[in-house]
Amino acid sequence: MCGWPMTVIWNGTRRAARRAEEMQLLCNKTVSGEGVASEDGDTEYDESQAIRHKPRRWGGKESETVKVSHGKIDDRMGTELRGNNLYDIRGNLINNYTGNPPPDLHRILSPVGDASHNRPEPVARCHPGTRLKVIAEIEKWIEDSNDCPILWLNGPAGSGKSAISQTIAEHCAGKKKIASFFFLRGTGERSKFKHLMPTLAHQVSMFDSAVESILIDTMRKEPELHGKKALSYQLDELLIKPIKATGLELSKIIIIIDALDECDDKSLICQFIEALATICNTPYVQLPFRLFLTSRVEQHIHEIFNRLIEQYVVKYLSLQKVDATEDIQLYLKNELSSLYERKARIMHNIRGPWPSKEHLEKLSRNAAGSFVIAFTLIKFIGTEKDYPDDNLKKALDMTDGLDPVYHQVISTAVQENKTFQNKQLHILERVLAVIGLAENLLSVNAISVLLERKAHHIVQILLGLQAILLIPEKDDDEPVRLFHTSLRDYLCSEQRSEELCINMQQSHAMLAIRCLQLVVEYSRKDKESKSQDIAIYACEYWLHHLNESLKNEKNQDLVNDITLNKVLDGFTLQSVIYWWTTTKPDMKILEAILVTSIINALSRMTYL
Repeated sequence: MCGWPMTVIWNGTRRAARRAEEMQLLCNKTVSGEGVASEDGDTEYDESQAIRHKPRRWGGKESETVKVSHGKIDDRMGTELRGNNLYDIRGNLINNYTGNPPPDLHRILSPVGDASHNRPEPVARCHPGTRLKVIAEIEKWIEDSNDCPILWLNGPAGSGKSAISQTIAEHCAGKKKIASFFFLRGTGERSKFKHLMPTLAHQVSMFDSAVESILIDTMRKEPELHGKKALSYQLDELLIKPIKATGLELSKIIIIIDALDECDDKSLICQFIEALATICNTPYVQLPFRLFLTSRVEQHIHEIFNRLIEQYVVKYLSLQKVDATEDIQLYLKNELSSLYERKARIMHNIRGPWPSKEHLEKLSRNAAGSFVIAFTLIKFIGTEKDYPDDNLKKALDMTDGLDPVYHQVISTAVQENKTFQNKQLHILERVLAVIGLAENLLSVNAISVLLERKAHHIVQILLGLQAILLIPEKDDDEPVRLFHTSLRDYLCSEQRSEELCINMQQSHAMLAIRCLQLVVEYSRKDKESKSQDIAIYACEYWLHHLNESLKNEKNQDLVNDITLNKVLDGFTLQSVIYWWTTTKPDMKILEAILVTSIINALSRMTYL
């Protein structure tokens, strides 16, 4: 996690050392489950991860009793409701309690709500009249129970894999049972493998009440099934057995997992594919569903699938072998014709058809088979404040994928903000840093709190980037979305973005300090506000940003530029408890202990 020498780790000030002891005590008890005695107060720990401290002295004052609980406190004094069971204050099970409601499978599985094909708009789907041959081939595979149980759709970035997945799901939704998970990098839960199986299982539970009962019974017996067991066992217990219980034909049930390459956990994705292969190669065993997978051409995925194709377990469909030129030209023609009609007032001096056939063909070649490039070119040409025909001429010269589009849009935004005060340009740089480095999609309100600027200032900056970002029209609590994750890669690559490249270490440092400030701020009082999502983000990712900012130990200028004294002064045990209980970090013991090392190293840095 961190590569600091031990001499750096343990040479903090007395203040940080004291705080580190408290933090380590909290981390050790919460992660390992062992009771630890404090210097002047006993601590009790039970399996609910509820920590109860007797009053002790902290900072010269006697603290209030601290109670951190992951369970639900019952109305009766001294009892606690955890799951379906009632426990007394010592953690003993009260067997005669019968007032519990039935288990809530949603609470048990904690599925990701915006990962399915039913997720809120906007979603990518195939433009009418495009990708007809590909869609027909996939639908034929779904209906043919004698074909391979798994279909792998493979293609480069921007080739429209997610749009095809969404379209297939919507086509089948009325006549099939659908469960789906759309991975998306940089969106928190949707980029984590650990959420895949429980999310699919929860969707499967809605197929039939019998399936729900089976899953509830399974999770009651093994509450940590989807976190601690082998993937093949999880597949069997959470998906295969429950689906078999429906008695439906396998062609009636479709599971779609889109963008395997967008998952952060590459090794787990490989294990998942291997587990599927093991099941499919077991004699007399058959998957009770059709499994549709998509991914880019990535080595770690490609090697496994190639072997499975030879074993007739996986059917292979490559978008690289499908000529999308005509489809992209149709898409460009329809969208730009619509733009021409909408802009009739300012385009009256341009004779139709617009664009010309020659220009459409040139734009289609510039898109190079990528619907994302075509989509971004359309957004660029239709930028609200610009004249479409002028932008069309610029777009015709963009022949190297998305990078020229990104460069044009961001460079223009930089030039426009230079006409204002330097502070405005500074905000733009920070907004780009958030877009490039944030681990989750953030709303306008969240970005405004993170950067300490009013929401309308953030919107003003974002509007200059609307050709490459999707900005909520009215609701500032809706996330700002990227049209394509390649924008992050562009912003973080000096070779690609040149002078527009963000300084990753300085930007991570800025985000780490601001997140720490927010953890302290929100820990002091219960804030019910529109910015609650940024409080959760701060708790979940301050440690990540801090770690990224300190990867280069030789960067002394950066270390000396980071002013952390004020943040550390406010980062008390109360802040630690708030951070821990807000995120319930899933850490190994070593990682939890290293948090204390970070506090020590930080306080040492402030005196360099």
